[in-house]
Amino acid sequence: MPGPHAQVTDWSAKPIVDWLLHKGRHLPTPQAVVGELCPRVRAAGMPIDRVGFFFWTLHPQYFGVALFWDGERVRLEHGAHGIRQTREYLDSPIRRIIEGERVVRRRIADPHCPIDFPVLEDLRKEGVTDYVMSEVVFSGDRRNAVSLATRRAGGFSDHDIREVEELLHPFALIMENFTNRDLARTLLETYLGRITGARVLDGQIRRGDGEEIEAVIWFSDLRDSTPLARQLGGRAFLELLNDYFEATAGAVLAHDGEVLRFIGDASLAVFPISGDPGSATRRGAFGRAAEAARGARARAQAANQRRREAGAAPFAFGLGLHAGRVLYGNIGTDKRLEFSVIGSAANETARIEELCKAVKRDIVVSAAVAAELDAELPRLGRFRVRGLDHPVDIHALPEAGGVDGS
Repeated sequence: MPGPHAQVTDWSAKPIVDWLLHKGRHLPTPQAVVGELCPRVRAAGMPIDRVGFFFWTLHPQYFGVALFWDGERVRLEHGAHGIRQTREYLDSPIRRIIEGERVVRRRIADPHCPIDFPVLEDLRKEGVTDYVMSEVVFSGDRRNAVSLATRRAGGFSDHDIREVEELLHPFALIMENFTNRDLARTLLETYLGRITGARVLDGQIRRGDGEEIEAVIWFSDLRDSTPLARQLGGRAFLELLNDYFEATAGAVLAHDGEVLRFIGDASLAVFPISGDPGSATRRGAFGRAAEAARGARARAQAANQRRREAGAAPFAFGLGLHAGRVLYGNIGTDKRLEFSVIGSAANETARIEELCKAVKRDIVVSAAVAAELDAELPRLGRFRVRGLDHPVDIHALPEAGGVDGS
């Protein structure tokens, strides 16, 4: 029961539930929902001063998402993988909720209240009198949590808690919808790419869906992969592959390119071209591709330095850049599709990359790419390429300052 100084109000959650179901669910983000929901709850009569929402998710970079409302604004935080092994998590009320408790309640103003979580000491210093953390359950019994804190003398009333519980059911439905949508987007971006994933979400899901685009095409390949795999064994070779892809494909992503496929120890990527000839947007696509290639070189050098210091084998790669028109769309069977680029320009890029070995360079670019870059690139010669009936001019890609990094 509330203390003797609690100002109990007979407020109702029903108007807020109606708002959630009819208007709140149409807001664009969870932050927007929380940013409008909390002031409405407080204006209705619930004496909330701090609110925290904790949702677990499936993401390659983080384990969960937290939204905090401090009475004025909403703050978003991401929890790193491995958080369940930290003292921060093990000594928190969140762990109790995730492990099955429905509610954790601490009347902090009560001198006999156990201060058994570090967060409670911080809250007491801020003048908080009452703290509640409750379960928020999604389908499949996925457990999440919400915390409420008040500075009101006497804390929350039983009526306050009951009304909030009425809110949590529709709130859970709306947050689960956001979480599932974000999960779909995350998985598509992780496994298909940012641009490709967005196209699939927009409905390009039928075999044959696609369009012809102009792009700078990237093809990179790990050197000596067969002897490395034999020498290192499965686990160590997998670690080397991840370091190699982090250096090469990671550079593509850092410069707003799209990694389309990992083909064994090779990768295919594109930098879509837009704009008229000579325009800044067109030059920008070529410039980003060149800077990504230089970035891959620098990343590989740094990764190899770390690997040598750890006693691990270094790696080398070849990279070819070409430009042309390709069909960008869905290919495959009715039941298993892949969003990729097809066309002669894509095939030529892979053949151009093979010339890295012949000219003893880590990066080569076609004349179509060299002509679009601001700096004049060293010409390496004209070469016959497997599968083409005409020779191609090949250029080196030095560092930006003009010193070749091969």
